[in-house]
Amino acid sequence: MDDSELKEILLALVKPNQNHLTLPSNVKGWSEQSDEPVCYWSGITCDPIDNSLIGLNLGNGFWTETLLGMSQTDEDDTAHTRHYQDRLLHYEEIKDLYLHKNRKTLDSIHTRKQRNLQKGEAAAGPTFPSALGKIKTLRFINLSANQIQGPIPKSITDLPNLEIFDVTQNDIIGTFPDFQSDSLMVLDISKNRFYGAIPKHLFGHPEIGDDTAPYLKSIVKFDISHNGFNYTIPLNGDSGFYDKEAQTETVLKNLQYFDLGYNLLTGTIPNNIGNFASLQGLFLENNRLVGTIPKVLYRGSGIGANPLPLVQLFLQGNMLSGTLPSGLAQLPNLKELYVDGNKLTGTIAPAICNKGLNEVFVNDEADHDLCDNVVCPANSISFEGVAPCTRCEEDGSDFRRYLGQRDKECRPKLSEVEILDLFFDHMHGEEWLDQRYFWEAGSPACQRPGIECSDSGKVT
Repeated sequence: MDDSELKEILLALVKPNQNHLTLPSNVKGWSEQSDEPVCYWSGITCDPIDNSLIGLNLGNGFWTETLLGMSQTDEDDTAHTRHYQDRLLHYEEIKDLYLHKNRKTLDSIHTRKQRNLQKGEAAAGPTFPSALGKIKTLRFINLSANQIQGPIPKSITDLPNLEIFDVTQNDIIGTFPDFQSDSLMVLDISKNRFYGAIPKHLFGHPEIGDDTAPYLKSIVKFDISHNGFNYTIPLNGDSGFYDKEAQTETVLKNLQYFDLGYNLLTGTIPNNIGNFASLQGLFLENNRLVGTIPKVLYRGSGIGANPLPLVQLFLQGNMLSGTLPSGLAQLPNLKELYVDGNKLTGTIAPAICNKGLNEVFVNDEADHDLCDNVVCPANSISFEGVAPCTRCEEDGSDFRRYLGQRDKECRPKLSEVEILDLFFDHMHGEEWLDQRYFWEAGSPACQRPGIECSDSGKVT
């Protein structure tokens, strides 16, 4: 593809504002009047040998804010994206990519996003530029934080040489995209509006004769967090990392960052995650996962397996039960472990407490039990579920029997009526579309629409 063809495709991205916007002086190209070769345009990377266009780095809002003159909707989110964009510029270093995830930053982003969705404040941004699919030499695409709406075109997912695809923090909608490149090392579609099940065949399934999706065989970072994916994580049984041609589980050996947090996923944590021998960051927080924390996280899988090289393990905000396994202390590199907001019981093993975990997030110089840095004990509360923890008086109830319960105050033992009133309030019952289910505060529990009770008058 010659320079004039490339120029035509790229200028189509900024055509809406070509006659109305003066570009900053430090922006090269991106106008009909520019004499700069495409390879010298801002945000464009070309192969140094054959000058083919291999990289489009218009992330951090560069496309919409700088080239189209649109305003950003959230300055704080943009600042968070900037750190990642800078790393993408050096895509040849991708095998050493592992990135630290900041719990405090990501929690606040999710809160702001949910608030904006409730208010209907989705930005009126551009659609995904399907014409980019004509540039078959593209290896990396970064269009993060550009308010992009609509689906990802098939012409993009069919690109044969993609190594990095980063569209985090947009308004893209659709089911899980089916890429064709077998060189993909970074897939980041987080903070969008994707929905539906993660395809069962994605990680391979020998029972139906499918091997692992080709683009996952080189994957280093897999991030689909902050979306609406539901159903289970398709890694159970013999369904993980399968190569049909080799008839062995040899793929996904490079995966370092696996982020499924802030979705609607159900089921248990799959044991096959123990096969991720290079995994440093596992993020499953704020889903609907049940069951216990599997031993494979600290034992690995297979004969002669070693503990995973996990640095960060985020499991908070699910419905996990059982106790906190003492074996997690065997993870040699672990720096952050979050399990608050589940249904875990018991105590925390001293070996876990003594690892000095979560110091970055807790950042509390007060004198307190090191175990509180991991998770607050039963019969205590904390706004975040970790230190500082407030011990509550024993009242004989099971209301605070779980570890890491999040609350602003130690509430007294509540009646069924009080619990239902709290539920109605926290779920914004006054805004429910079906007003037949409106509950009057203080009304008898068994007389409320939708509530079933036993013969003895207890809510069931």
